[in-house]
Amino acid sequence: MSKTTKSNKAISSDLLITQSELNKLAHEGTKEAIAKIKSYIEVEKDYNKKAYAEMALEECELFYYQPQNEKEERDFTLCRIINEYKAKIDDLETEIDKIKAYLEKFELEQTVHIQVLVENKKKKEDWKYYCSEDFVCGERTRLAEIVDDLEYKKAWIESAKKMIVSKRYIDGIPERHLSHFDFNDLYDDDGSCDCCDDGTCPDCGSSHIENVPF
Repeated sequence: MSKTTKSNKAISSDLLITQSELNKLAHEGTKEAIAKIKSYIEVEKDYNKKAYAEMALEECELFYYQPQNEKEERDFTLCRIINEYKAKIDDLETEIDKIKAYLEKFELEQTVHIQVLVENKKKKEDWKYYCSEDFVCGERTRLAEIVDDLEYKKAWIESAKKMIVSKRYIDGIPERHLSHFDFNDLYDDDGSCDCCDDGTCPDCGSSHIENVPF
């Protein structure tokens, strides 16, 4: 057996941990505990053990990323909004790809259209509007707007990242962790208020809101 093989086995052996150890790490809720669980997940081959470790990781992250003061609550919220902007960026990039594909198709059609007019001079005046640039003016305008929106959102994210000062949030928060929280608006889309009815809210008669997310 080569030294490399022995070394790899030794590393894997060091990373393998028991279920009780995973439970302990999950409740530690520290950056170090998260790193240990992630390392274990990378080398574990058994599906059930790996799935259990992933649950332990989520629990550990739940403890670790829990805000402890107002400053951390602010940074936590910033991380949440950054993730929202990233999702919007993904949508914008998808839309850009669709519009670009459509414009490329149109340009190919237009190339053929020009050739058709060259080969059918008698019909040139009748057919010249069959593939007019006016057909894609809206798409070109929309593309420019989306590109500008995309640039803004990327710049916003960079500025927001610089404003995060809490050590636990500087590297961001995993999307899987944020999925455990309900960040919906305090008011439903139908205009109804999600408050308690004690008679003082200007919209529904409530003076305070319970269970408000960060």
